[in-house]
Amino acid sequence: MPVPEHAPVGSGVAGLAAQVRDGGLASRELVSACLAAAAQDELNTHITLAEDAVERAEELDRELTERGPVGPLHGVPISVKDNFTTAGLRTTGGMGVLRDWTPDTDAAVVQRLTRAGAVVLGKTNMHEYSFGITSDNPHFGPVRNPHDPTRSAGGSSGGSGAAVAARIVPAAMGTDTGGSVRIPASVCGVVGLKPTRDRLPLAGVLRVSSGFDVAGPITRDVTDAALLMHVLTGGETVAPDALPTDPAELRGVRIGIPVGDYWADDHPEVERLHREAAQRFADAGAELREVTVEHAEIGSETGFLIANPEAVVLVAELFRERGLGSIEQQLAGIGPDVAALLLSQLGADATPIPAHEYLAAVHETVPKIRRGHLTALSDVDALLTPTTPSPAIPLAQSRLMEHNGREVDPFPTFVRYTFGVSVIGLPAISVPAGTTSDGLPVGVQLVGADHTESTLLRLARAFELTAG
Repeated sequence: MPVPEHAPVGSGVAGLAAQVRDGGLASRELVSACLAAAAQDELNTHITLAEDAVERAEELDRELTERGPVGPLHGVPISVKDNFTTAGLRTTGGMGVLRDWTPDTDAAVVQRLTRAGAVVLGKTNMHEYSFGITSDNPHFGPVRNPHDPTRSAGGSSGGSGAAVAARIVPAAMGTDTGGSVRIPASVCGVVGLKPTRDRLPLAGVLRVSSGFDVAGPITRDVTDAALLMHVLTGGETVAPDALPTDPAELRGVRIGIPVGDYWADDHPEVERLHREAAQRFADAGAELREVTVEHAEIGSETGFLIANPEAVVLVAELFRERGLGSIEQQLAGIGPDVAALLLSQLGADATPIPAHEYLAAVHETVPKIRRGHLTALSDVDALLTPTTPSPAIPLAQSRLMEHNGREVDPFPTFVRYTFGVSVIGLPAISVPAGTTSDGLPVGVQLVGADHTESTLLRLARAFELTAG
């Protein structure tokens, strides 16, 4: 991986924070090393690096000496996806038309991180306007997968996933509309948490959907995910030191394995690793229960039916706010896949989604899908599914991927298990489950009822411990 050997990112957030607090590692040293790693990064994980990061680290070093740590993340560098606004640091949303925009304020999530002592290292690369799953960005270049640089790092928070997996930065923030935290976490071999819809504030996030967007952490392990969520929620979720220390704590836990129409046409090694993950839970003492999740199979199509028109409305509003004129005036500067989305709703030959179909999806179909999931969850502690139906795909297949002997569109294929969960607002976490014979990571997803992030983190940590 393209990280200088001197970069002290062998530890995760919790370990680095402890080293800084104990005086064994200066924040300036840590931040400088991470900046050097990011600057030499061949994976193209960042769009912009924070020029004042070292200065901020030096301030925190002085603060530690004079008054002690300002918070649990004191002096630790964290990168944020480039759709979070950052005061004095440009925010592009992965869009060429916004490449010169520097906001005046930090997004609410960024404010919470910095109040806890974190240093914003930079803004991570992403799929343009967050509307895609490859992070093959036409303006800032593609994000490459650390396990095979010829392959995608997933998306839309691909830069965040790749930067954490490559140990360029110990943690990063992403956003998830239909899987955009969980997908890169899965294909890059790290942990990605999608919180319940209303768990974290979205002020200062460039929105894709008014109903589905959430902010979530991408970390190297579950302990760090718990730490970031504990900080971001003001202590509402489980503290890292309250996580399981032995996989035997899975005894008596009920894990739901969906059956029937839930399943798609998965890659054979994804199927294998999902079965093995279920067996790891069972071997540790968990009870596996087959459950039917009614209407789950229409989750993705419902998501697109709602998110597509919302994305067009929100990008038009963004352009107006930035004085860029109409979408039509900016189409030449927008990449082909996102432009196709916009034109599907706006162009002369467009077939926009009728208002009555949109409203029926929001008010009738979504509640039906939600009832199906909550009924299944009423008898178990969490559902266990693959995160994605496929490992990372070659960047050359960003527009059309080969999947089980067919050529298919990567976008609807990759969100098969993630988008429906976003549509109904439930929390989910992707945790590494192993690798394919080619060495590509595969994740599994744990899905819980509303506001059960603490339960999911405990289960994910116990599962993590079954790896030995």
